[in-house]
Amino acid sequence: MTTETEPTTTAAESHDEHLGDAYKLVSGLWSGRLLYTAVTLGIVDALDDTPTAAGRLAEELELDAEATYRLLRTLAHYGVLTEDDDRRFTLTPVGEVFEPDHPQSMRAYLRCLHSPEWVSAMFHLPEIVEEGQPGGFTREFGTDIFEYIDANPEFGETFNDFMTAETRRQTEGILAALADAVDGLSHLCAVGGGHGYLLSRLLDAHAHLDGTVLERPSVVDATADHWAPKLGVDDRCQYVGGDMFESVPTADGYLLKWVLHDWSDEECVEILSTIHDAAPADGRLFVIEAIVPGPDRPGFAKRLDMTMLVHMDGRERTDAEYRSLFEQSGWELVDRSEPDGDMSVLEAKKRECR
Repeated sequence: MTTETEPTTTAAESHDEHLGDAYKLVSGLWSGRLLYTAVTLGIVDALDDTPTAAGRLAEELELDAEATYRLLRTLAHYGVLTEDDDRRFTLTPVGEVFEPDHPQSMRAYLRCLHSPEWVSAMFHLPEIVEEGQPGGFTREFGTDIFEYIDANPEFGETFNDFMTAETRRQTEGILAALADAVDGLSHLCAVGGGHGYLLSRLLDAHAHLDGTVLERPSVVDATADHWAPKLGVDDRCQYVGGDMFESVPTADGYLLKWVLHDWSDEECVEILSTIHDAAPADGRLFVIEAIVPGPDRPGFAKRLDMTMLVHMDGRERTDAEYRSLFEQSGWELVDRSEPDGDMSVLEAKKRECR
């Protein structure tokens, strides 16, 4: 019961708290694996706010009854479920975050970050730190993550769902940061734009814009996953399969979200140079990345950098390092904004010569 002297919690604050708790559980080794098991076996989908007996749930899902109860009891310990005296369980607001239709569902995060592929690559971190490249994914599977995705569409779907979920979480801030900059453009090309969620949202918000998504052919061929028709902008958006190291479509603006951090400095310069060659004299470049803060300052980019080291053979970079990449490839940084605490939008203009 709340007294007059105790602070009250708004619905929005409570919602944010549930998301924060859910993220901590995904980040934990045991809590994440327990949740991954519950989602994979259909347990989360079978529960709601109606008390359900553990034995009945195990029977419906064809699971071992005692092991199922022990799993549910432990999930209740982590605040995902509640248990009554009759071994009946209900989902808590934290547990509901892992339902597929939750407005800010974290299921895609969970399924990717605790997939066998993602986890097994992490075991190679000691050798990576000792020896440097290659990263864990290459050590484990003999190929980099993007080649593995092309050959393993089931994991590719998991990875792409994760990337889309991340983009959706960040989109409102990015749209606000780009609002004025894209008003002066007519055609925006999302290089490595995935299924086109961010670009489609930009086209939806700016009726004068046309757009092109450049992606790997395997992504372009997955037409059911394209966001342009889902958001009603397919008449102004095309999907093109290709290789950003070789060529990119002509446009007066280029959007790269979480692309450059996948690659080495030399590869980034190659990508940016290819875009420079295709862009008109007044071309604009928008790079969305997490920027590494200075010494002794915590930051999302420092944590994300370990993912890049292990899984992508890439890296996060400081502001100065991005400026250097731009200068080497014929671009000049003209603006930087931070739509949220994690991501920055870097705007660059084309220099006449390089």
